[in-house]
Amino acid sequence: MSKPIVQVRQKAIQAPPQEPHPQDQVSTFSEEQIRVRAYQIYESSDRTNKHADHDWFQAQTELMEMVGGN
Repeated sequence: MSKPIVQVRQKAIQAPPQEPHPQDQVSTFSEEQIRVRAYQIYESSDRTNKHADHDWFQAQTELMEMVGGN
């Protein structure tokens, strides 16, 4: 008596959806969108603000808040 041939198929396992990380939300905006908002922040300070990094961070934060990120 011969052994029956059994085919085994692997079932695809899907990972559960994960909560987006803050960095993922930032990446939903292009660098150009962040740059434009940072420049708007700079202009609103009568172009006297010399803190580009702070303006960039503020722009990212505001854009995330617009989509409910924080």
